[in-house]
This record gives sequence, structure tokens and C-alpha cells, in this order.
Amino acid sequence: MDDQEGEQSAPHGMPQCLVSPDDGCYVIYTSGTSGTPKGVDVTHRNVTNLICQSPGDLGITPGTRVGQVLSISFDMDYPNIKVVATAGEPSSQRLADTWASHCTYYNCCGPTETTIVNTMHKHQPHQPLSIGTPTPNNNVYLLKNDDLPAEIGEVGIMWAGGLSVTRGYVALPEKTAEKYKLDPFKNDRATALLIDGEIHGFLTPRDCDLEMVVESVKKSQPYYGIPSQFHLLDSLPMTDNGKIDKKSLMADTTAVKWSPPICEKTSTGLIRHPEATLLGHSRSDSSASTLTQNSSASEKSDITVVGEDVDLEAALPEKRHRKHIRGLRYRALIIYRRLFTLVGIFNIAAAIALLFSGIQREWIGTITAINLATAVLIRQDFVINVLYTVACSVPKSWPLSIRTRCAKIYHLGGVHSGAAISAGAWLLAANIGDVVCMTSECTGWGHQSLGGKVISWMLSALFFVMFLLAWPSVRKTHHDLFEKTHRLVGWTMLGLFWAQVVVTCNDTKDSDISLGGACVRSASFWLLAVATTSVASSWVFLRKVPVQAEVLSDHAVRLHFDYTVPVNGSFTRLSKRPLLEWHSFATIPAPEAINGRPKGYSLVVSNAGDWTKSTIHQSPTHLWTRGLPTCGVMRIATLFNRVVLIATGSGIGPVLGHIQNPSCATQLIWSTSQPEKAFGHELCSVIKDKMPGSVIHDTKRLGRPDLVKMGFNLAKGFKAEAVIIIANEKITKKVVYGLETRGIPAYGAIWDS
Repeated sequence: MDDQEGEQSAPHGMPQCLVSPDDGCYVIYTSGTSGTPKGVDVTHRNVTNLICQSPGDLGITPGTRVGQVLSISFDMDYPNIKVVATAGEPSSQRLADTWASHCTYYNCCGPTETTIVNTMHKHQPHQPLSIGTPTPNNNVYLLKNDDLPAEIGEVGIMWAGGLSVTRGYVALPEKTAEKYKLDPFKNDRATALLIDGEIHGFLTPRDCDLEMVVESVKKSQPYYGIPSQFHLLDSLPMTDNGKIDKKSLMADTTAVKWSPPICEKTSTGLIRHPEATLLGHSRSDSSASTLTQNSSASEKSDITVVGEDVDLEAALPEKRHRKHIRGLRYRALIIYRRLFTLVGIFNIAAAIALLFSGIQREWIGTITAINLATAVLIRQDFVINVLYTVACSVPKSWPLSIRTRCAKIYHLGGVHSGAAISAGAWLLAANIGDVVCMTSECTGWGHQSLGGKVISWMLSALFFVMFLLAWPSVRKTHHDLFEKTHRLVGWTMLGLFWAQVVVTCNDTKDSDISLGGACVRSASFWLLAVATTSVASSWVFLRKVPVQAEVLSDHAVRLHFDYTVPVNGSFTRLSKRPLLEWHSFATIPAPEAINGRPKGYSLVVSNAGDWTKSTIHQSPTHLWTRGLPTCGVMRIATLFNRVVLIATGSGIGPVLGHIQNPSCATQLIWSTSQPEKAFGHELCSVIKDKMPGSVIHDTKRLGRPDLVKMGFNLAKGFKAEAVIIIANEKITKKVVYGLETRGIPAYGAIWDS
């Protein structure tokens, strides 16, 4: 402020800024963990390189509230926190998972000498905790004592390079010389620019092996990222600030023209690049990803998609409606719960009617039987297939609003749950009525023998056990126990219901009517007969069938069957011990013989437990199956003209049938770890061949993707009418909610039924 010339030349009220990027910004002292604290000279360039670009800016914009340091006694407004970044002491896996499940959480690393942090990792819950990758314009090296790179698995010292490295220690030249060195790995020999729509590569030295360079670039870049022209230079021109002089590069007109491989024609007559069928999705925190959808055509569809560029990393729009409205519409009041509630309303209406007309035990027994028969029938294979066939027969020319509602047919489990719980409630009400009438006079209640009362209480106890194990959280934790008890307890209850019907008929019949005559006149008898027939029908089709096992990897096996050709989008049940366990798998129809195998169907079994593991490592020659192949979520794909399929891991199995025999124009996002290693080259080749524009995100290499963002952008770019996801419960609910609240019809399995 003592500079008179500066004061005179600056606008009124604004001091003149004479700071350059290489001037000091601040001095900050190290913690002194390894000795005496040292002052680190941090420049403006160091700071702006981190905080003025992603991810170092943490998404901070004007108006963002930032808490830099928090006291342990400070009551933070936890629900409103959007982003958290920690560095210094390592975070625990549990703490990182907790933060990441509620907000965006970055686990960071970097000594004071590298300007705050120089590596960042956007952590996802229940994924391995990592310090991440270098921030933009920075490098990290793991070197041995001789300053040579450490091999994989070797212990080394982490060195940092790039624009985050500070100028050194204040007034400590010897210490600075010891800790700060010139970067021996800095590569200033190659760069690339986009000129007039083409990628130009610039190389030094001039006599480098161009053919070797091109081969190296082809291995690390997609075909559309390979330069079409290369410029060979003695050295790369640099600016005074040490950066590449792009203007001078563009002025260079000497170039070696290099042509990419010639495109080839597909069987459909469309042009595509040979690499177009390679499945991949590259992501970067600092740049958006683009999916190039190449020519694809279905033999069953006249719709062809050619050359659409979809930015999978484009920002998501805001969710529709207010938060409480979204919670009601897309979570609390989904169709499944509406059907559940509707069944409950019918039963409440029946209870009110009984209160006004006079409560009789016989009527309670009949209503119990109605609910029981409904709960069983709605789960019967033939009934499910009929309902799906009717709902999915709606023409594609009908309004989308009608078709999207018909697609909710898979929510019919709400009827099953509602009727089953109502049956248990009526049974408990009957037992309570018996107790009340034992201590007081109940006109019109009806007589029941001691044997009937004992059976009723046994049924109530078994109902309670079944409901407890069917509770979603308990069912997920003890799935095998649920499967066994649900079946064995169900059979036991069915037998007890028959005993109760017979005992009740005997207790209430007139003296001149036989027991058989009383039973056939009872509504409960016939309702129970319907329920029993429904349960037994699937066992009528119990059979042991031959199977051909095709081992895909140590993680998965594909089983081939030839006894039937199921409809696309159905599942079947398999077992090695039919009385104890059954496992459901989505089918992949094979309407014609292929690769020497007869027509039939196949399914993919991936390692998810003891049964699947033994099936993979001990290939079966025969397996038990029962019932009919039954329609599932993928069956609804026939309602739409264009769909996007999202699958994670072994979820690729249920969508393979549609991929091989698509009913409409389709695009696929498959997120899995090391797809070819886990599921085999042949399966991946099928996807490449049938759906060249598919996106396969290798989570081992790229980390967990944002499937909501990818699904939304692909659905919008592809003009899809719906998105169908096959994944685990958490991902399914997240994606369906994230898309539906942004106006994209989305469908995934219901996990409450």
C-alpha cells in the first residue's frame, strides 16, 4: 500500500494485484511427526491447481457453506451435510462406509509438502478403502531406495510430482535439497490436440519409431481416441511458464498422415469399426465420458440406432416433486403396497360387516379360508403366467401411460402378502373369540371342541413363525432358513387346516347329516381344496432332467436344458434335494438348436453361496426341477418399443434371453468386476455380437459407477421408454427411485414379497 504508483493506477477502492502464480501464497508448518516442524512455502499455483478444479474443489460454489474445522463438542447439522473430505489420520472402513452412505465422502492423502492433498478417492459404501488417484496435474510414484520404480508387491517410498509440489522449506536449503528432487519421470515428449475435428499427435524426438508409438496408443486408447495425424518434432515448444505452447504446435504443418483400420460391413449391411463391438466405459473425475452407440439392429425389430453420442456422465436434473411427496409416491405407495393395502381394506370392510350382522365363528373361518386361498393362488405358476400374459399383451401402439402401468404386473406379490397376513389376523381373532366366549356368554358364536381350539392355536403359532422369518430384514439375513421353514411350515399348516375343517364340520353339523356331507357343504372345505390343488400342482411337474454344464470360470457356470423352451423373461426352480431346498434362476430361451446343443434353454449360475459354489465346481449331470417356468420382471420388456437394461454382476443372466432374442430396440449397461474372467469370453462375445453399443463397466478397473446417472443419460439419449434393472436390493431400489423421480419409467424386482 506504500506504492504510490500502484495506488494511482488502481481503480478507486480496489488495490492493484501484482501477484503471479509463482509467488508465495502462504507458509504452513508440518506437524513435526518426523522431527522439528518445518515451514512449507506454498505458491498460488500450488493452491489454485487443487481448489479450482474437480475433485479438489469438492463441488463448492458461491453460497456453499463450508465447515473447515469442527470441534468434537459441536453439534453438526448432520442430515444437511453434502460432502465430507478427510486426510491426515487414516479413516476406518466402518467410518468411511457410514459417511459414504449419507453423503459424498472423499478419502484423501498427501503431506503438507504437496499442498493439502495430492490423491483423492470418492468412497462407495462397503468397497475397499483407498487413498485414490492423483489429483489433476499431479503424479504419484512408488520408488525403491535407489529411486527406481518398485515392482508390483514390493515395498517402496511414495514420491509426489506435479503442480502440487511446493517450493520447499523456508530458510532450510539443506532440508529442501534432501526432500525435493527433480522429477525424473516427467514426460514432455508427447502431446495431442484436436484440430479441425481430428486428433493430432505431436512426438519427440523426430526420429522416434512411429509404428511402435501407434501400436502403444492403440492398446491404451479406444479407436476414436487414436490420432489420425502425427507431427514429429525435435522438441515440444514451451511457454515461459513451463507449459506446452499449443499455438506453436498448431502452427506446425509438417505431419505424418496415419490412417486408422478400415471399417468393415456387418451382416446387416451397416458400417461399423471392428473395435466398435469392444465393450467398455471409461470414466474420469475430471472429464465427462461419452458412449458412442454404433450401428445395431435386431432381427425382430426394424429399428436401427446409428451413431448416437450419449454423455453418460452428464449432470442429473433435480428430482421431481417435494421430498415428502416423492417419499409417498415412489416408496411408501408403490403398487406392491397399494395392492397390500387394498387387500387389507377388503378385510376391514368384512370385519365391519360382521360387527353389524353378528359375529359367528363359522364366518371367520370362511374369511380365513378365502384369504388363504388367495395368498396361495396368486403364487401359483399357471396363474402368474396367465396374469403376465394378459398384462404384457397390450399393443406397443397404446399410450405409454397405459403400458407403464401394465408393466407393474410384477408387483402382484402385494396381494400374496396382504392375503397371508389377513388370514393370520382372522385366525388369531377366532382364537381370541374362543377365549372370550369361554369366560362369558357369546350368543351366536358357535361351538368348537377342544381339539379344534388346540389346532387353531397351533396354526396361529406357525403363522407367527412364518411371518417372523418372512420379515424382509430377517429373510435377507437367514434366507436359507426362510426357504426351508416357509415350505415345511406351509405344508404342516395346510395339513392342520384340513384337520381344523374336518373337526369344525363335525362340531357344527346336524345330527342327521354325515361328516362327509357336512364337509362338502362347507365353503372352507372347497376353498382349502383350491389352495391344496394350487400347492400340489407344481409338484405334479416334479422331474429329474439331464443338464449340460458349461463352465464359464471359477465364478460361474452355464447350465443347458432341453426338456422345454420357456418364454423369454421367465425363471425356473432347481434342486439337488427337492424336499429341502429350491433355487430360482432366470432362463435364457434357445428356440433353435445352436452350437451342437438342442433347443431348450440355459441359465447362468454364479457363486453366491454353498449351493451355487458346489454346482460350479462339481458340474451336475442331472438336476430336479418342478412346476412351470414362471414369468418374471424381464417379461415386461415386450411392452416397450425401446428399453435400456441395467445389470450388475450375475444379473446379466436374466437379461441374456432378451439380449439374444430382443423384442425391441435395446441398450445395455452391465456393471461387474472383470467380466471376461468372471463369466467367460463366450458369454461376453454373445453380448458384443448381439448388442455392439453395450456399456460394460469393469468395477475392478474403474470402480463403482453411478448407475442412476448412467441409466438416466443413456435412456434419454437412446429415447428409451423404460429402464429395467436386475441387481441386488440396494442398487435396484436406488436406481428405480433415482430414475422414476426424474421422469424415467424404471422397473426392478420387489424384495418385500
